[in-house]
Amino acid sequence: MIIKGFEHSPGKNCGSTSLWNISKFYGNRYPEHVIFGLSSGLLFFYMKGGFGGASYGIGGRNPLLVEDFFDNIGLDWKWQSYEDFPENIIKESIKSGIPVLARTDLFYLPYYPKPVHFPGHELVIFGYEEKNLGEKKESIFIVSDSSFPEPQKVSREDLSLAMAPENVIALFSLHNHILPTPRFQVKFSKDSVFKSIHKVCQRMLKFDLDFMGINGIKKFYDEIELWVDAKDRSWVFRFAYQVIERRGTGGGSFRFMYSDFLRDSAEIFSGKDKITLSESSADIYSSAELWRQLAFRFREISERDGVSKDELQELKDIIGKIYKIEEKVFLRLEKFASVI
Repeated sequence: MIIKGFEHSPGKNCGSTSLWNISKFYGNRYPEHVIFGLSSGLLFFYMKGGFGGASYGIGGRNPLLVEDFFDNIGLDWKWQSYEDFPENIIKESIKSGIPVLARTDLFYLPYYPKPVHFPGHELVIFGYEEKNLGEKKESIFIVSDSSFPEPQKVSREDLSLAMAPENVIALFSLHNHILPTPRFQVKFSKDSVFKSIHKVCQRMLKFDLDFMGINGIKKFYDEIELWVDAKDRSWVFRFAYQVIERRGTGGGSFRFMYSDFLRDSAEIFSGKDKITLSESSADIYSSAELWRQLAFRFREISERDGVSKDELQELKDIIGKIYKIEEKVFLRLEKFASVI
């Protein structure tokens, strides 16, 4: 049983790719970076412990991306959480031609080679098979996962474990989260652009949390010395390289995608607003290039012993430049989005 007409395409980020594939299924033709931008996808957070098993970690994406996307286009659709694996709900949705978004820890998805714990990985369930094993039936689910060129198959056992992992540290509780998605229309309009950018600015500038947004980048700058002395130093730097440049970011810690979104959004506007969005797109692109530069330096450091004082200062200089650019951009965009 497969939803007729649903086509899987690999993409840049698990959440925005999943939404993009579903939106294409319903006839919407906007590119993934527009979906990402309308999801208020950009963020920064700094963590100690847990994420990827590294003693220090960073992230560049909003973990509320899916719910924000629907809210920003005018739909009150939320993740549904269940005590037990919602097999019947998933199957009934598929029978009705409705794709199902799901949150997972990709560590338990067997098609990933050498996985690490990465809770919050989103995918689309759009089909299933039932195999007879003697007197029992085994369900195999067919999923659209952004990291692979073809749909993947995963057993009920593995999928249920991935959707409700035990003893995994995450930014949110991960417990059988699904979201069946009936037909919807993507609204790429002035209102949705204002709303989506407003949320990004609030999180980057206004949250009084030392690990999030601009404050988090400052903390990252202040504590990079601690990374050098970490017992798992090699993995700390390697994983940071991956989450900036490799693990579903579109490169540059999601900033290249967001720059493209701002560039396309500028075409909806005129006058001063158009200039603001165009300038902000160029600035975020510059930030993305710095994030990429930082990532490659992290990769180099992860492959050898020792970090010199000059290298450490170089890292701090790059992070400091990122801080200045992003503070300037989001203060500018905050004024732009203050109309809502």
